[in-house]
Amino acid sequence: MLRRLVVAIGLALALAPAASAAGAIGLAEIRQADGTLVRRAGTGAFAYPADGSVLSVASSKATPSGVTLEHVSILGGRIQIDRLAVPAKGIAGARVENLVVDGLLRDASPNDVLSLDGSDYAVVLQQATIPGVDRRTSGIVGLRVFLGARYGALPAGTQILVGLARAAQERTQGATSARAALPWAVLGLSGTRVPGLSSTPEPFAGAGIALPSGGPVGLHAVALAERFLGTPYVWGGAAPGGFDCSGLVMYVYDQLGLSLPHFTGYQWNVGRRLGPNDALQPGDIVFFHMHSYGPGHEGMYVGNGMFIHAPHTGDIVKISSLSDPAYALGYVGAVRITS
Repeated sequence: MLRRLVVAIGLALALAPAASAAGAIGLAEIRQADGTLVRRAGTGAFAYPADGSVLSVASSKATPSGVTLEHVSILGGRIQIDRLAVPAKGIAGARVENLVVDGLLRDASPNDVLSLDGSDYAVVLQQATIPGVDRRTSGIVGLRVFLGARYGALPAGTQILVGLARAAQERTQGATSARAALPWAVLGLSGTRVPGLSSTPEPFAGAGIALPSGGPVGLHAVALAERFLGTPYVWGGAAPGGFDCSGLVMYVYDQLGLSLPHFTGYQWNVGRRLGPNDALQPGDIVFFHMHSYGPGHEGMYVGNGMFIHAPHTGDIVKISSLSDPAYALGYVGAVRITS
């Protein structure tokens, strides 16, 4: 399951061709894991594919103050929203009105994680601080849907991003192609990266990190870990300014009320050790390179054979494949701390 195939989708009758307008940001888009644009929507009505079975929007608009989408339907109506409004800057005034998931009316608070079938999930009003080339800017996605399993023609790992705040900013600020790529780097795409980029989350309304509610703890852990994509590796680091491998996992689970020791060898002996026939689930801790004191490296499984980790000095928090020889040959097992 290639994680990070982003189907950032949006709205509009006038769909930009997949290969055009590389520097712009749509109100919604479909993007692959490497940042390749699959489909982009602008203002107006939108349906993808033609029958709207993946995403349909009755109307949408972008102004200098923000973006607004009306009557949104995702995944054949499994997710429905009457109105989605995302400010061009900040989180104040953001609204997701009448969010219905699988027939049930759900709360729509910032950073809420909504569990769907299996490893599918959605994150509401997800914001990350993006240190840009010349100033700090914030990127918000009104609703982000991650597909852990194949859906029609969309492969597992696809993401549907609806309501992109920076689409409104582009109308007044203009942007270089590098700056336009910033939100995708925060969301885990492996495409263009600006030097010095990190993705330390910006607190909502002056509070600490808003914890998700409902659904499996492992999915919450993954959603929180993804907010730190691009954060620099710091030996011994266990805070948003910098992480080492065990520090990242420890910090994320601590936000969810689960205390772990800050050492890979210790975490190897916490929770339930998974056997060779146990299927990995999002949030499982995967370990590599066994030494006399235990594994020398770890990460958090995110699905589709991918894991998020802080590799080493000079690198950043990123997503890698378990099939990469550098990790496949050194894989020693996994631990589930939530069962």
